[in-house]
Amino acid sequence: MWKTVAVTAAVVAMIGCSNDNRIVIKNDAESMLLINFRATEYDIASGQGTTIKGIPNGTYDYVTTFSIPREATSLSVSGGAGSGSLTFSKQNTHQLLLYSSTVFDSVYSVFVNATSSDHPAAAKITGPR
Repeated sequence: MWKTVAVTAAVVAMIGCSNDNRIVIKNDAESMLLINFRATEYDIASGQGTTIKGIPNGTYDYVTTFSIPREATSLSVSGGAGSGSLTFSKQNTHQLLLYSSTVFDSVYSVFVNATSSDHPAAAKITGPR
């Protein structure tokens, strides 16, 4: 009887400790981007996306590298798109990084919109250090 209770308690404890922290990255920019997050590189083609799952709680730096389209001669990055930190302060935090771009007068401008389930109105993203 006690063994059954102990095993049940252990299973319930493990289920309660599951972590579903994730980042969903969507590249709506014109060119490919590469994100380095937790020592792993993610190549994301234009119009594609990826999900990074199982992220432990904490704050993690990321760096984004951009391909510049042929019609552009320079790059402008705004919204923390180049590099920064993402914070996961509780379990089951979901973050969305949505990259978009324009090309005007040969300048490739990349923007990022970031949202977080921790604070939907203002994502936990910080700019370059």
